[in-house]
Amino acid sequence: MLNTNQPGTVLRFQAKPGKGDRLFELTNDLHFTGDPDGPTDWVLCRTDDDPDTLWAFEFYRDDASFERHFSNPVIDANHDEVIDLLAAPPMRVIVRPAFSSFSS
Repeated sequence: MLNTNQPGTVLRFQAKPGKGDRLFELTNDLHFTGDPDGPTDWVLCRTDDDPDTLWAFEFYRDDASFERHFSNPVIDANHDEVIDLLAAPPMRVIVRPAFSSFSS
C-alpha cells in the first residue's frame, strides 16, 4: 500500500539503440539484490514506440531507508553496467504519492 509519506523516484533511462532489452533485464535484476533499504514497490515501463527507453517508478518504505539506499556505495557499483548501456544521462526526479489505486 502506498502512502503520502513514502519517498519515491521516477527514472528515465535512454538505452543505446538496440540495448533496451538488456537495460530492462539488468534493471529488473537489480531490484532483487536483497537490499533491505531498496524499493518496496516498483514498476518498469516502456512505450510501444520506443523500446529503448525505460521508465521506472520506485517507492521506498520511509525517508531513512531512501537515504540509506542512495548513499550505499555497493548500489553505485551495481549500476556501472546500466550506465554503460545508456545513450544519455539518466533522469531522476524525487516524488511522493498524492493519490493512487492503493490509497484509502
